[in-house]
Amino acid sequence: MDDKNFIRYIGDYRVHDSSIETILQNEDIIQVYLISNENEKIIVTFIDVKSMKSNRPEGMILYSISEMKEQPPFRKFIFVNWDEDNDASLEIIAKDCIFNN
Repeated sequence: MDDKNFIRYIGDYRVHDSSIETILQNEDIIQVYLISNENEKIIVTFIDVKSMKSNRPEGMILYSISEMKEQPPFRKFIFVNWDEDNDASLEIIAKDCIFNN
């Protein structure tokens, strides 16, 4: 990950070590369902989605959700895989995100 483009982490402590359960897309809204280490369900909703790049993200254990620099008005969100040797990935470019539990 490119440190000079890093803005902030998204979500609270429960994102660390959580896993991606499923991803639902409805037009320009994407909801990512996570399961925390303590079996809590976390929903991250992305609004006005421009693009999504993914490679087998379901089941991926997260280190973080990191916001990176992107051309305004969009924001880039990278779901950082804990396992650097695993090629599972998820990246979403959207105007906003809402972190729910």
